[in-house]
Amino acid sequence: MTMSEANKMIGFIRSQRYIITVILALTAIVIEYYYSICGTACSYLRGDVFGIALQHIGIGYMTAVIVLAILKKDTFLIILLSAGVGIEVYLVGFQVWYTTYCDYCLAFAAALVLQFFVNCDWKRKRLIVSSMVIALVLFSIVFRGSATPAYADDTPLSAFGKGKVAVRLYTDYFCSPCKAMEPSLEPVITDLVQKNIVTFTFVDTPFYQLSSLYVRYFLYALNEKKDFGHGIAVRNALIEASNKKIGDAAKLEEFLKEKGIKIKPFDPKPTFDLFGKYLRDDKIKATPSCVIEKDGKMETSVGGFDIIQALQKLKK
Repeated sequence: MTMSEANKMIGFIRSQRYIITVILALTAIVIEYYYSICGTACSYLRGDVFGIALQHIGIGYMTAVIVLAILKKDTFLIILLSAGVGIEVYLVGFQVWYTTYCDYCLAFAAALVLQFFVNCDWKRKRLIVSSMVIALVLFSIVFRGSATPAYADDTPLSAFGKGKVAVRLYTDYFCSPCKAMEPSLEPVITDLVQKNIVTFTFVDTPFYQLSSLYVRYFLYALNEKKDFGHGIAVRNALIEASNKKIGDAAKLEEFLKEKGIKIKPFDPKPTFDLFGKYLRDDKIKATPSCVIEKDGKMETSVGGFDIIQALQKLKK
């Protein structure tokens, strides 16, 4: 491309900058929508300003950009876009710092940067730079963010209740003793959780060939609806599926759908990593096993009868 052709291209883009800005803003709003339902890394890249989630701020921001572009308010538009670039510098830096990236967040940033360059007037350099710096500084003060996986702490997705006693139950959907224990286990743990006597965590083990597949769908179902009663229903459905020897992801998903169980996929690796840590720390060698932490002491029970007995004692 010759210099003359490049200048013509730049001139054309400048002449259509308002339309391009609106199109990019609408694209960014769609990106924010998908960010809000994201189930992978961005599900734990979280942040807010004064309690308002970033995706809502992003939608409001792009709406303001659209209004200013339609009204052709060049000064306010360049101030807003420059401020946005300053904020994105902080947010992208935040992801780099934690080495945790969200494709939707980066796509939104790209759309904003394109809007900035389409509307940029370097004759107003002082206004542009000051807007960027002020926005960057102010945002760093008011922004509250976290890049910690929602399931990578001591309260994973499969934990229920708010009791002082920590209970971790290790089972497998293909373990016959685990299946036999479930009918007696359910009323005991339901009572303990509802009365907030315990914080109860289901830790599914990878002792059988298809275990990881079933654990994945258990977590997907909880990610859609985290409710203890729902969790019990999902476990019962998965036990039934294991009895039917369903070993294909598509068939398992269809089976759960027939049971009225919806799923919301996400990246379960942080949860799997946490489960692995629990297995190592608690030195679990067989299922079913149950670890009870109370008053600084840890007690491990193995086998359905001993587990039920140990949990019954917590009611007293």
